[in-house]
Amino acid sequence: MNVQPEAIREKALELGYEKCAVLPLANLDGFGSEVDRRLDKIPDDNRKAIDKAVLDRFKAFDRLAELYPWARAAVICVMGYGVYRIPDNLKNRVARYFCVDSRKDERSGEFKASQAFEDYLTSLGLKIQTERQYGLLPLRWAAYKAGLGVGRRNNFFYTGRGSWIHLESWLIDRDLELTETSDLKPCPEECQKCQKACPTGALAEPYLTRPGSCLTLINALRPVNWIDHPYSQAAGDWIYGCELCQTCCPYNQGKWQEEKDFPGLEELSRHLDLGQIIGADYSFIRENLVPKFWYLTADRDWQWKVNALNAMKNRWKPEYGPYLERALNDERPEVRQMAEWAGRLLKRRSGL
Repeated sequence: MNVQPEAIREKALELGYEKCAVLPLANLDGFGSEVDRRLDKIPDDNRKAIDKAVLDRFKAFDRLAELYPWARAAVICVMGYGVYRIPDNLKNRVARYFCVDSRKDERSGEFKASQAFEDYLTSLGLKIQTERQYGLLPLRWAAYKAGLGVGRRNNFFYTGRGSWIHLESWLIDRDLELTETSDLKPCPEECQKCQKACPTGALAEPYLTRPGSCLTLINALRPVNWIDHPYSQAAGDWIYGCELCQTCCPYNQGKWQEEKDFPGLEELSRHLDLGQIIGADYSFIRENLVPKFWYLTADRDWQWKVNALNAMKNRWKPEYGPYLERALNDERPEVRQMAEWAGRLLKRRSGL
């Protein structure tokens, strides 16, 4: 079947995607070198080993030709997600991207659009491969190379919707190409808003994030008990992710429009006040929070309570007292240890 890249883009737009491009895989050459260049700029301190471990995993994207020798190009799509109402008790506590994450949520319109688009690609006789959770490609690099937008100094990818966009890709077995040229303005050289907003200094310099210091990787992607952790206080109210470098960005101002409800989010939010998390049964966490916020896997169900205790400790209120006492008798040792440590800190803070 004769496949036209213009038809692929037209179908993507019909299904609700903001942008779509088809990029020859050869255009992705150089990504591994870019990772090495950034790693070389990170000083040799006690967190560089974590930075290196994370960045080295990205270099696996350079093995696409080895892993998928049949692939010739990638279809790259942009879907905006900055249209949902975020419950007040989740704002500045759970990053919005995770509140409306559609990658595994079969109820969401974005997931259904992704499946419909994949069915369309298959109907064209294309051999395809995708990975919805993490992607098969360096997605931001690919979208930049395809001219769909720009990378900004906070390392997020932007279109006209700001950075509130989700990227998807499919490998295909045809030599096709359809790219764009972005007309978005680059960040002003003097702007340091995202760097100054980062509570842990993870934005070491423009276009360079240190993964080992990024709150999202710390409180969601990696096990952490916060006890004597260098960023325990810097974590503030955040219990899952962080988005301060995005919300402060001038190019994101006014871009998020709360126009509709994300399936199940309002109902789930009623169980996500800090005290309710501390008192939650672990069966509830595994059955309701793990499927939604899937970076925290079932074997790390205790992480929710530990993160909530850290947020309580950082913004202590007298009404938190009973929850701290309850946590001292939690069935998970990680939670008990965190509660004991937080209690000692609070006593010292109050001079007792």
